[in-house]
Amino acid sequence: MKRNWEILILLVILSMALTGCATYQAKTISVSPIEGYAFSAQKEGVHFAAEPFDTSEKAKDAFYADVTGRGYYPVQLIFKNDTPDKVMVLRETVELESGGTVHRPVRSSNMFNDFEHNKMAYALLGFGIFSYMSAEEANRKMEADWREKEMPEQFIVLPGRTSHGFVYFKLTPGTSLRGGKVKVEAEKMGEKKLLKLDVTL
Repeated sequence: MKRNWEILILLVILSMALTGCATYQAKTISVSPIEGYAFSAQKEGVHFAAEPFDTSEKAKDAFYADVTGRGYYPVQLIFKNDTPDKVMVLRETVELESGGTVHRPVRSSNMFNDFEHNKMAYALLGFGIFSYMSAEEANRKMEADWREKEMPEQFIVLPGRTSHGFVYFKLTPGTSLRGGKVKVEAEKMGEKKLLKLDVTL
């Protein structure tokens, strides 16, 4: 009988631990004036800055999980338009050149798929539907937050305004953002003039 109680207590503790893990808390990322970023460039009145979130601590502060532990490296891109024209930036033009290799950003959904809580495991080990719902809610918040932080397919930066968003790079072990060059193209829409911008991290 005593053995049964010990097993039950152990299951309760395990359930509480699992339920505690199946949480997600969205973090707000502050954006500084573009002149304050260490990695920045400007061309013809279009300013571009990149802020890497490439340490465990910084990644957890922004994304609640250490995404770098699984090879994901978020980079916040900030654009400021000091021209009288609208400026368009397409996410598909963003790339990271590192060690002779060109990396394209992956979508937030790729990163989410690697971090999604296993709802069925939580249900089986956490006494049913409440643990399942806890994991499902955490997943929903995580997916939405990472998607909302992601740079959209297209930015239109109005004169005098600033826009920002994250791109996510998936790098192989031993590869680093540091020393890499982040490149992007911006179009001055009135002139239909393409500007190539880059910063070295």
